[in-house]
Amino acid sequence: MSKKSFAALYAKLESTPAYQAEKLAVAFLAELNAFMQAHGVTNAELARRAGVSPAYITKVFRGPSNLSIETLTKLADAVGCKVHLHLANHGADVRWFDVFQQQRAFQREIDPGAAQFMRVMSQLKPINQEKFNDEKFAFAA
Repeated sequence: MSKKSFAALYAKLESTPAYQAEKLAVAFLAELNAFMQAHGVTNAELARRAGVSPAYITKVFRGPSNLSIETLTKLADAVGCKVHLHLANHGADVRWFDVFQQQRAFQREIDPGAAQFMRVMSQLKPINQEKFNDEKFAFAA
């Protein structure tokens, strides 16, 4: 098989719903695993928190399993997280960042400008650009 035919076959495969679903599952599990490692959560502890068997957690991390939205939510909740789904146009370069909301009194103790910063950031909207460019990224109030 030539490189050209493999590339064409791979490009065709990438557009299938099965490939996209598996890619999402792998990304979710990689992120879950990284979060677990960062917070010292073992597979057994995840199983206990999620109310499933340790064998099920092993199965999920080892191979192809059809992860339902309910399972994703249960596993995320077990580590104190939530699942967020987002639709984006094909070819979009999606970037995520989390904004944590804290009690205002706590924010004032740490940084008096934090509450004001959060208010300003919540009012910003990205400028619609044809192609995202890190160097020219800007916000409009």
